[in-house]
Amino acid sequence: MSKSKIQGRHAIGGNREKPTPKKAPPKRQAAEELPKKEKPKRQPFLKRLLFGEDKPELSILEAGATTVKDILSPTAVDTSGRDTIVVDGIFHTYLYITGYGYSTTVGACWLAPLVEAGEGVNIVFTVKRQPREKILNKISKTTMMNRSRMREIGDTRQDFEELDSAIASGMYLKDAMNRQGEDFYYMHTLIEITAEDAETLEQRVTAVEKLCLSVDMLTRRLDHKAEQAFLSALPILDMDPDFERKSRRNVLTSGVAAAFPFASYELSDRNGIFLGLNMYNRSPAFLDPYNDYKYTNGNIWLGGSSGAGKSFTLQCLGNRLRQQGKRVIYIIPKKGHEFRPLCEQLGGLYLRMSPSSKDCPNIMAIRRKSLDSYAGLKNLAARDDSVLAEKISHLIIWYSLQKRDLSDEDKNNLDSSLVECYRRYGITFDNASIVDAFGRFRTMPVIADWYELLKSNPETKHLAVVLARYVTGSASAMGQRNDIDLDNKYIVLDTSGLPDDMMLSGIFWATDVANDLIMDNSAGLSALIADELWSLVGANSNPLAAGFVQEMVKTIRGLGGIAVTSTQGMQDLFGLDSGKYGKGILDSSRIKLVMQMEEQEARLIQNVLNLSENEVRQITRFQRGEGLLCIGYNHVPIAFYATPKEYAAITTSSTDLRMRRNDHD
Repeated sequence: MSKSKIQGRHAIGGNREKPTPKKAPPKRQAAEELPKKEKPKRQPFLKRLLFGEDKPELSILEAGATTVKDILSPTAVDTSGRDTIVVDGIFHTYLYITGYGYSTTVGACWLAPLVEAGEGVNIVFTVKRQPREKILNKISKTTMMNRSRMREIGDTRQDFEELDSAIASGMYLKDAMNRQGEDFYYMHTLIEITAEDAETLEQRVTAVEKLCLSVDMLTRRLDHKAEQAFLSALPILDMDPDFERKSRRNVLTSGVAAAFPFASYELSDRNGIFLGLNMYNRSPAFLDPYNDYKYTNGNIWLGGSSGAGKSFTLQCLGNRLRQQGKRVIYIIPKKGHEFRPLCEQLGGLYLRMSPSSKDCPNIMAIRRKSLDSYAGLKNLAARDDSVLAEKISHLIIWYSLQKRDLSDEDKNNLDSSLVECYRRYGITFDNASIVDAFGRFRTMPVIADWYELLKSNPETKHLAVVLARYVTGSASAMGQRNDIDLDNKYIVLDTSGLPDDMMLSGIFWATDVANDLIMDNSAGLSALIADELWSLVGANSNPLAAGFVQEMVKTIRGLGGIAVTSTQGMQDLFGLDSGKYGKGILDSSRIKLVMQMEEQEARLIQNVLNLSENEVRQITRFQRGEGLLCIGYNHVPIAFYATPKEYAAITTSSTDLRMRRNDHD
């Protein structure tokens, strides 16, 4: 029957008989006989891979092969902990910022403290935009209801202020969305903290909680929900409903724009000097300490243990500032010879202050014509405050560093003798008497003149003993008259040749000279770089000298200059008057560089610089030439670098010096 039908069909087109058509291939025939199935709904790709939903059947060829799911999935997961989940041996715990735990007003990069919290702290930041019409309608209804309730309650009710605040918030949201074009979002912030052991994990959790409190954020732990939190932290935008409800916070476009996704780790000041590489992302770090629009003051404090690279870093800073045309003055109490090669390479002035040296600047010389340094900056008439009076006060401080416990009578005798000493050279409290008819400084007295005056008076003869060392003793070379041109823009005052009993007074001598040069603002922007600051403000100093240095560090900012101070012994720095002067100088330095320290030293400044536990550990593990740059709450680890030419002039490595000698031979 089927054969006749086929033949009949062929006869419709004519009498010619056609061959019987071939049967369809088995595959095709089988496909036609299979019933059609409904195409199942497809879930997101990552969700299918992670949770196994709509898992495709593996063919015979795929059986036993490694799939994407095998690569993404952890090897082992332990969910038995109350608030932790252990994934491949790494402990995970989770905090979230509550919906009511955010600050009402936020600034730029307001999530930066969490982003920069350090190792083992990750931020999961989720933002969902809401339909404008729906949200505006909801805000309008809620505000209307709150206004109706306000009419029914008195202003003494406890919830009166809450209703008033809610109405103000609603009006603010409506105004921003209607007139400023902002959108409405729901924001969720989850904090993931990881560590290799439970103890370290707990320490990090405590540090993060303290950090959040310091920036007005309230966090909660996700107890008994570590597994759900782990899944919520995956990049699949599938949050746990309970966490989503508790962490939800409404925010506008400006608040989202000021948060983490638009914060930058880069430190790149225009016209700044090159410091090194940012250890977070290897980007170059440029700092301009003279930018008073960005930094409240450009003073820099540098701390670190011996061998951490402080002297190397100070020379790099000074060299790069000098290349920008700034005036640089160094005060080096220890190992000043290390600063000599670079100084001579730059054509600077290297002065070695020691008992055998003849190039010590005269401490009794007056180098300023007016005390009113600010008048030139603001085009004001200079005040006529006596320069001689200030010079005499500095000389008495210098004297007191060599003879302790001076009585009031001794101080009065020293004051009177100095007034007479300068009068003999024609210099009085009238500033016009400091210069001659041509406007040049008059010849100044020297220590020998002061000594002879004290020795000639029976009442002050005992005071002359201190000065005898600079006149007839081993340090007589330091007290001689000399003509040193101090107009150079790169000066190194090396006091490392002084004996221990003269070190404190010698450093003050150098500081007084540097102060005179810097306060004369005719040379433009300047930088005073003082190494081993603890020598003058530490336990072995006295309040007069420490107060002088502290005032100088505070004053230099007003003249457009900066002070760069460094110290090795943190305990010595805070040793005088319970750390009053050391802390004062730290507070006057907006920029801090903390290089490698022992843990005990790092703990001393932890609270002063608001360092986290992780940052303290980081400081103790720094290599030579690495440091933590702290500017307010912004803490960035920096690896300092020098050019080959700088390195050749600065290095004190015995291996490098030996290789250099061999090359010359």
